[in-house]
Amino acid sequence: MVGLQWGDEGKGKVVDYLADGFDAVVRFNGGSNAGHTVVIDGQRHTFHLIPSGALKGKELLVGAGVAVDPAVMGEELSLLPEGARGKLTVDGRCLLVSPMDKELDSALEEMRGPSAIGTTRRGIGPAYAMRALRLSPRASDLLASFDFSPIESFYRRFGLDPGGLDKWAEASRQLLAPMIGDVAARVVDICDSGGSVLYESSQGTLLDLVHGSYPYVTSTHTVSSYAPAGIGLSPSYSGAPLGVMKCYLTRVGGGPFPTEVAGELGESLRSLGKEYGATTGRPRRVGWLDLVSLKYSMSINGVREVALSKLDVLSKVKEFKVCVAYKIGGSETTDFGRALPRLGEADAVYGPTFAFRGAEIAGRIPEPMREFIDYLESELKVRVRLASYGEDRTQTIEL
Repeated sequence: MVGLQWGDEGKGKVVDYLADGFDAVVRFNGGSNAGHTVVIDGQRHTFHLIPSGALKGKELLVGAGVAVDPAVMGEELSLLPEGARGKLTVDGRCLLVSPMDKELDSALEEMRGPSAIGTTRRGIGPAYAMRALRLSPRASDLLASFDFSPIESFYRRFGLDPGGLDKWAEASRQLLAPMIGDVAARVVDICDSGGSVLYESSQGTLLDLVHGSYPYVTSTHTVSSYAPAGIGLSPSYSGAPLGVMKCYLTRVGGGPFPTEVAGELGESLRSLGKEYGATTGRPRRVGWLDLVSLKYSMSINGVREVALSKLDVLSKVKEFKVCVAYKIGGSETTDFGRALPRLGEADAVYGPTFAFRGAEIAGRIPEPMREFIDYLESELKVRVRLASYGEDRTQTIEL
C-alpha cells in the first residue's frame, strides 16, 4: 500500500479497512513524521510509527527501514487497545531518532532560511543521515553496550550539547527491549505458512528521496519496490501494490505545486477536506488533481489498482478541474520525469471539468461520480478498487 501523491492520501484509513484480510501489517519506511489517521464512530486515532492495523487486532511489525523515535513509540503504545502491545515487534535494525536529531533538524531548517524544505522537525532526516555516516544507534544496540562518544563529538561540532544521551538510551532500552525482534524472518514465516501481510508505506511517491520532487522530499524511499528492501526480504516477497490517491491534491511544506489553488477557493477546499497535518497541524496546500504526476507514480510503483479518497469533498464544490499536461517554456509535456528539473516553472494545462455537487453516496456511487471514476480508470489504466467518501472506516465502498 503506497501513496501516489505528496502524502496525506488517506493511507491510514485504507490500511485499517483492508487489514481484516491479512494476518499482519508491517510499516517499511519513514518515521514519526508520518501521521496515519483512522476514524471510528467519530473518534480519531492517529498513528505515527505503529502500523494502522492496530485497531483490528492484527500482528503489528515495524520493519528495518523505519526510523523509530522511542518517545513517540511510548506515547502510541499507551493508546493501543488492551492486548495489542504484545502483538508488536520492532526490528532490531531500525535506526533510532534521538533528541539530538530533532535539535539538528531545527538547526538545519533555520540555516536554509528562505529555502527551508518545511520538514516536521521530528529529526527524521538527521537520523537517516547519521545512519549513512555510521553514527546512528539501532534498536538492537540498546541490548548491548553502545559507544556514544563519536555521536557526541559530531554534535559538538555543530555547537549542540549532547549531554543526556546515556539517560535517553536507558529509557529507550526499557521501553523497546521487550519488543525487539527480526521482522523480516517473521514476515517470511507468515507468508511461507500460507498467511498474508499488508505492507504499509508512509509519505507519498512524489516525496521519494530519489524519485520525488528533490530537494523538497522526505528522507527515505516511498515507492513500492522499497517494501521488501525496507523489511529485509527478497523481491519474491514484493506482493501486489495498491495505490492510494485523493481526488484532488495536497502538499505540506515547500516545493513546486503546478495545480495549486490559492485564495478563497483554496481555503474552501482546505476547510471542506480538513486538510491540516496529522503530525504538525499545519495547513496543507491544496490543488486540483494532477494526472501527469499520477501516471508517473503509477508507473514507478507498478500500480494496477487504487483506492480513491475524499469524494465527499468534491461533492461540495461547484466544479473542479483535472490537469492533463504541463506547460514549460512554451512547450507542453505529459512526462513528469522530464518535467521534474523545471517543475517550479510548470503551468497546469487542464482538461475536462467535472461537477457533482450535492451528489449523495448512500451505499452506491451516484452516476456523476461514476463518470469521474470511469474517466480516471480510462486515463490512468487502473481499476478503482475502493472509494472513500468520509473519514469514518464505514464510509468506504468496494467497487
